[in-house]
Amino acid sequence: MGLNGILGCGLLLKITHFGKTTFAFESNDTSLLVNPGKWRGKTLVPDNYGVRVIAATHKLDDAVGNAVEIAANAKAWILGNEETIERVKADGGKPWLLHVLRSEIVYEIPGLKLTPYALHRRNPDTGDRVENMGLYIEMGGMKVSFLGDTAVRGPFGKIESDVLITPVSGGEVFDVKDAVSLCIDAGPRIAIPSRITDKEQGIKFAKYIDQFSQSTLPVILEKGQVMEIQWAAGNEFRHTIT
Repeated sequence: MGLNGILGCGLLLKITHFGKTTFAFESNDTSLLVNPGKWRGKTLVPDNYGVRVIAATHKLDDAVGNAVEIAANAKAWILGNEETIERVKADGGKPWLLHVLRSEIVYEIPGLKLTPYALHRRNPDTGDRVENMGLYIEMGGMKVSFLGDTAVRGPFGKIESDVLITPVSGGEVFDVKDAVSLCIDAGPRIAIPSRITDKEQGIKFAKYIDQFSQSTLPVILEKGQVMEIQWAAGNEFRHTIT
């Protein structure tokens, strides 16, 4: 099963969390899977998952995972920076399904507008810098800032978004205080922490957002949970979680 269902009346965007930094986005027009990663040798998304576009924010396993298998089965595009696409080619990715994203150059298909920005993180094994792309996703009438795995915010502190998804685990990426600071400056309607390795990280993130950013609602999505967001009656922003 994949993102092939018709969304209910009035629903603009559905966000599914598969764990860590793996999320799927679905509108009435299209679907996007971001970072179908592999963790401790295990994939987070089944190979037969149905989706239109796949994006990996960097070249390591926790972003690329089984993107090649999913793309082959779904006939989906795979998007990523140059390093990531080279990695996907080495994994057997079909050249006609691959597209290199370049910083600040818009990728657009019907129902999806994607603007990548160059960020970076650290390799947990070597400490080397790894190029990571933050994604500004416009689909279903919503704007989502997705930072993937990053140790820097780039322009995202100044980009307007309805939903901001940021790592909070520390180490080679943001820790909680960096993620909270970003959310305070960016002021999204909803802030979602990702890559959580300890429940306390999510608790602290939500507590500090509540305390310091009255305009932003912290939402912790557990693995397998789905959030639906919409504009009700034209001007009331609503969300539900199942």
